[in-house]
Formats: sequence, structure tokens, C-alpha cells
Amino acid sequence: MTSDPTLAASVRPLNIVSVGALETIPDAMLRGPDTFVASSLRDVARALEAAQSAQTGGPTVARAIDLIGHSTRDHQLLRLGSTVVDALDLTILRFFEGIARSGLVLGIGAVCLRLLGCETAMSPSGQRTMRILASVLGIRVYGSRKRLSRMHHNHLGFDPRFQHVLVSAIERKAPWLQLAARSEPSLI
Repeated sequence: MTSDPTLAASVRPLNIVSVGALETIPDAMLRGPDTFVASSLRDVARALEAAQSAQTGGPTVARAIDLIGHSTRDHQLLRLGSTVVDALDLTILRFFEGIARSGLVLGIGAVCLRLLGCETAMSPSGQRTMRILASVLGIRVYGSRKRLSRMHHNHLGFDPRFQHVLVSAIERKAPWLQLAARSEPSLI
């Protein structure tokens, strides 16, 4: 795992906040145009589509897709509504593969995905999920090595002053992704 101190300050966040974690962000951030509330992964897709629709014809701004929620107690995996973001869950994996195929990630100018929950980069499960998502999405994925709270955000999103608490996944080609792709039934 490595930290990239320049990335967090140079991007505009797209905040997707779990309905169960609204108390962890400032009220001004919740009312912002780049903040969406999510109760499931479907809401993540809707937020990405809305961000793409809202783009003007000007140059694409580098974006961070910030998924904000509580982490699970056992494996420190991010929870969005009732959904645990665990890349070993094939439903989760296929969702992110579909997002990648749809072109939404590139379409909004996303350069990273940040899993902003308490200690989402600290467990082997969290690190594995970060690596798999980085491989699937083709962008850097960050997690937190500390507990996060309202003070780590400002009216725009994650406060760049706290970028030191984020670490990125080391992108590796995951052999289990190739196995999962092979196990899908052919449509021909």
C-alpha cells in the first residue's frame, strides 16, 4: 500500500453517502450539488449517471468517487445502506464490472475511488477489496487507515488536509477475476 499525497487535493469529489451514515458529514456537504444519498449500489449508479448528465461541454475535471459510510465491525468493509462492499461477493464484483463497462467512470473523469469509512484499508479483506476494485475499474482505490468522522469533511467533501489517513491499493491483476469471468455461462 502506498500513499499519494498529491491526488486527494487535486480532484473534485463526487460524494455518495450511505443513508445510514449521514451523521458523519457536515450539513453543508449534504446540501451540496456533488452529494448523493445512497441506500444501495443502485443509487451509486444513479449518482454516477447524474454526475455525467450534469457535465457541461467544457474540459473534464478530475473527480474522486467518494463512497462514504460506516465500516463493518468484523472486516472493516464499507457499508452502503444494507450493502457491504466486498469484492469477493460476486454481486458486488459484477456491479463494479458493469460500471466499468458502461464508461461512467471515465465519462465523469474519475481518477480514483475512495472508500471513506473507518479503517477500510486496515484489514486483509479491505485491502483485497481495494485491490480488486482497482483492477476492475482501472483507477486508484483508496481506503482509510484511521477512524473517520464529521471533522474529516468540509462543505465540498473529504477534506484534503486529512489525505494522510488514506492509502491506495497496489493494483495487481487478480487471478480470481479471470476465474469469475470464465465461470459465467456463455450467451451464445
